[in-house]
Amino acid sequence: QNEEGASLVFNRKRYEVDQPTYEVVGPTSRPDARVLQIFERRGRFMREYSQLRGGEGPVTPESFSEPLRSYYLEKPAELELDIINVDELQPKLRADSMEYGDPYILAEAWSAAMGAVGPDPIQGTPEENDLPRNRRGQPVEPVRLKDPQKTAELIKAVGLQFGSVMVGITELNPDWVYGYPISRRGFEDTEVPLEIPEWWTYAIVVGSPMSWDPTYANPTYGTSNDAYSRARIIATRMEAFIKTLGYAARTHVPGTSYDLMVPPIAIDAGMGEQGRNGIMITPELGCNIRPAVITTNIPVATDKPIDIGVDDFCFHCKVCAEQCPSGAIPIGDKVEVRGYRRWKIDTAKCQNFWTSNLGNLGCRICIACCPYTRKSNWLHKTAMKVTANDPTGLSEKVLTSMQKGFYPGPDPEDYYMPSLGGENATYRDPPWWLRTEDFIDLD
Repeated sequence: QNEEGASLVFNRKRYEVDQPTYEVVGPTSRPDARVLQIFERRGRFMREYSQLRGGEGPVTPESFSEPLRSYYLEKPAELELDIINVDELQPKLRADSMEYGDPYILAEAWSAAMGAVGPDPIQGTPEENDLPRNRRGQPVEPVRLKDPQKTAELIKAVGLQFGSVMVGITELNPDWVYGYPISRRGFEDTEVPLEIPEWWTYAIVVGSPMSWDPTYANPTYGTSNDAYSRARIIATRMEAFIKTLGYAARTHVPGTSYDLMVPPIAIDAGMGEQGRNGIMITPELGCNIRPAVITTNIPVATDKPIDIGVDDFCFHCKVCAEQCPSGAIPIGDKVEVRGYRRWKIDTAKCQNFWTSNLGNLGCRICIACCPYTRKSNWLHKTAMKVTANDPTGLSEKVLTSMQKGFYPGPDPEDYYMPSLGGENATYRDPPWWLRTEDFIDLD
């Protein structure tokens, strides 16, 4: 089904709009990955904090070098959360893993296996890495493509053959490119603003869902590694395909190897809309998709964004916010973020919960409990058509009530590990093949 496009059962053409459904409400700016990308910031924090906490006096925002100093001066609560992560949560996680972690041996082994395909290292500068060259290192002349629309059809066809469940294409919005480069991506100096290469003209978006049954058993049994590994393989194949045709290409794969914000690019490419949980929601898979991006200069026709009513549904639903144990997902309205109106996730609170439960690193509860995240059966398809075509909003309230009635979740506090007062609960029970106690003698 995937290779022939049969999984794309939703008619996006009917819901095309001229502009994405997010709002531009002020001057826009590019995000500073050094402090706003949680993994990059905490890597910097760890390097400096390990030197600071052995010294005299308290650690304050002024203790850090730029850009951490300015960031923590503006947001001192973020410094407190970062310190809590290192000083309190990580030691508890290590201790609880030793005492209570045995039931998750198979889940951890499965996650490690799924993540065994590491990101391809960037070879040299962007010019050396992105631009196509032959085996002798000489530039490759691009083939003469007949028509951008036909090229788009080709790209989508091979993307499905490579294993992607869907493929979207958009012009690259510079606002989604990080203002400063992330480490190990071929840019010489991560303290110098990232100058966007001229050949990053278009963005091709591919993606894969996480395995369904473990996804519902988050936060402990699921993993993102399965979908990210597949997305990395798909994107790497697409990069090679485009370079063979003589055009520039560069793969961007969360969570470690990317120079841009992937979800809004996927939204621009017509794959879905942003939900309250900050994740893109697609009509076929809900939140259960891990996308990757290939930036390129191959001349290709682009897709339009879609409006399937996610904004209105998420405004009434709030299931993900109510189930979020860390309180990282807002219950309230959207706010302005770098000139765009959106629901803003507290990434520090979110990642702190990653070190507050056992099993596989991460959480993913907001994906598991989202009403859109359902296997694509007749009931899911019917609900999608109803909500996408109901201007009254009544169906959204009815379906949300049904979700809470038929699929109640645990008390959010129970998701935490025992030393933090929780039970290491999961949203749903794990599949039989991840029940360690049935296969491994733990005595």
